[in-house]
Amino acid sequence: MDSITQIVLGAAVGELIAGKKIGYKAALWGAFAGTIPDLDIIAGLWQDPITYLSFHRGFSHSIFFAPIMAPLLAIIAIYIHKKELLPYRTWINLFFWALLTHPLLDLFTGYGTQLLNPISNYGFEINSIFIIDPLYTIPLLICLIVGLRKSNTDIKRTIWVKRGIYISSLYLILSLGLKYYGHTIIKNQAIDQGIVIHRMMSIPGPFTSFLWRGLIETEDAFYQAYYSVFDDPSKELIFYKIPKSNVGLELFESSRALETLKWFSKGFYTIESVENSNLAYAENVYFNDLRFGTLGGWDGNYNHHVFKFEIYKNEIGEISFRQAPITTSINSNDFITLLKKSFSLEK
Repeated sequence: MDSITQIVLGAAVGELIAGKKIGYKAALWGAFAGTIPDLDIIAGLWQDPITYLSFHRGFSHSIFFAPIMAPLLAIIAIYIHKKELLPYRTWINLFFWALLTHPLLDLFTGYGTQLLNPISNYGFEINSIFIIDPLYTIPLLICLIVGLRKSNTDIKRTIWVKRGIYISSLYLILSLGLKYYGHTIIKNQAIDQGIVIHRMMSIPGPFTSFLWRGLIETEDAFYQAYYSVFDDPSKELIFYKIPKSNVGLELFESSRALETLKWFSKGFYTIESVENSNLAYAENVYFNDLRFGTLGGWDGNYNHHVFKFEIYKNEIGEISFRQAPITTSINSNDFITLLKKSFSLEK
């Protein structure tokens, strides 16, 4: 999830564990711990793109990270707050849960979270909520603010924070049901339209779990379609076909760069080859990760992939990749269209 959401969740966890004893300091430490796993992005300043792609959401998002970091952070907190009569065990408890809830929440998104790193680098994903979802964050934030405004001896302080966690957690559970419903509708429609499914995944639309995108792999192509849970179940869906293509990859086969991209995309990718005047290569080769969709895909625009990587040879002759810039933008009309699509308000 986004950093703001992780900070809010960490603050709520810290408040529940130690707010009665040390007041707002518990929320501050929880917020700090809640954002620590995402500090792995700093490594991108010196790591090459290949290493960074596999490093992000790696060990810092593993279930083994919290047990290691929590005792160390507890020692630091005790040193800073020497006058606070908070047991070492309570500090560990605060940091452990603030750290652990971060990857557990990320698990519900679709990026891929390496929960078992370093045992396994597999990116686990439930893919039931978008990385930014106001329906999860806003209720939790409001309840946290209301709670923190009350005295730490007031029982209503704890009640409000618990209320925020309950509401946001219920939304996570609801997103699972919405995913199952949307997935089933899209799958059945694909079968009815004669699409032979090899494998399929369902992905929430931007900012909501009410709009779903089905991504289907067949023998020779991928298919995508959108469905809102507010749509008529009998509504005929339009499936957009993306032919499979590996044209242009011949020069990059077996390279670490290409293998990393294939691993990251879980095989849901397509290749674009664009002619250029470069003497080394007749074409620019782009790797499109289909899991993240396209800007405007909900309105039938499947041309501008969000995760698009250019594969190339760097200055020392090694095969690498870089994220290609998005060549289009989203305006207010696009958001209005997205809103209408999400809540089935289209005429």
